[in-house]
Amino acid sequence: CNIAGGIVDPPLIPRHPRLQVMAANTMRESVSRNNLVRAREAAKRFPELRALCGKFIANFEKRTDAPDPKFGYKKYKALLQRAVNRQLETIFVDLNDVEEFCKQEILEPDEEIADAKQIPRIQLQQSIEQWMSDIETNTSRYVRYFYEACDAELPERESGLSNVGSAKDVIMKWRERMAAAQSASGGVDGAAAAGAPVRLKNDFDIRFLPRNSRKSMKLREITASSVGSLVQLDCMVVRTTAVKPKVEVVTYHCEVCDAEIFMSVESDRYTPMKECPSQRCKDNKQSGKLRQNNRTSKFGKYQEMKVQEMSEHVPVGGVPRSITVVMAGDLTRSVLPGDAITLTGIYAPSTMPWFQQARTSGTKQEMHVDAH
Repeated sequence: CNIAGGIVDPPLIPRHPRLQVMAANTMRESVSRNNLVRAREAAKRFPELRALCGKFIANFEKRTDAPDPKFGYKKYKALLQRAVNRQLETIFVDLNDVEEFCKQEILEPDEEIADAKQIPRIQLQQSIEQWMSDIETNTSRYVRYFYEACDAELPERESGLSNVGSAKDVIMKWRERMAAAQSASGGVDGAAAAGAPVRLKNDFDIRFLPRNSRKSMKLREITASSVGSLVQLDCMVVRTTAVKPKVEVVTYHCEVCDAEIFMSVESDRYTPMKECPSQRCKDNKQSGKLRQNNRTSKFGKYQEMKVQEMSEHVPVGGVPRSITVVMAGDLTRSVLPGDAITLTGIYAPSTMPWFQQARTSGTKQEMHVDAH
């Protein structure tokens, strides 16, 4: 004990290992509880922010570029026109534009959105303040919201184009005629008569461009809190694979009720449908007879690459870390091994196939970056 100056220090009591384990469990439960509270608060903001995505696509104006002959300074309406004309494969949503739009909406919140969602004006302002953070931390959800907003604001295709009358147009017109005939006869409703998915009707993709104020991360700085977020990395391409096809929407034809069934595929693998979900088969208490139709399904292309952290980011004596990156659409064949790139994408998990799970001692998922 230290008795200098009349101060007596208490003797050091070693902590019991069981107490350390209990403290760690308490801290882990507290972190999980806080994450759950934040997730619930973010979910409450989804309805009004979803409406704001539609307003942004329809009304945002960019004065720096030359005006479009049809839509003027409405940047994303002009991009949608090019996408409808099949002159553009990807619509990039610039988060700098979203940030500028947020500043305008905070000063003058939309009363129509507040009334439609039955929320006070101050709550709408608070949701707008959190919008940028929600996009960067829950990117996959907002990719879907912006895609739905673009689908709702699609203009008509311009006449006189060389690609009018292609196989996709013929299939879509045939599908519209079949849906109209089945709805008129009352033979099909529910999922079959609801129409084709937006991914089947449209040929473009939605991707995000990061803000200029966002700094690139090191591969070692990615943690569990980055899962589902938009990340920006400085890295080097080590290896690229061949470009492969990937099914996005599978269509089935029921030979019993003559209905067309759609199934969206989000992952690398899917389980084929076995029963027809149409109302006619349900009323007749039949499972139907589904036949997959590859000609009317939608396929995309994707490519995988392995990237490695830059040499200046590796500590002395350390081993460079690497991660798999998935590129889709027009991003394929855009890089070569040896290129030093700044990568932007969504840090997300993917389920490993069963034969790899057996080799990795039960690990069922691995992390990758979905390139934007």
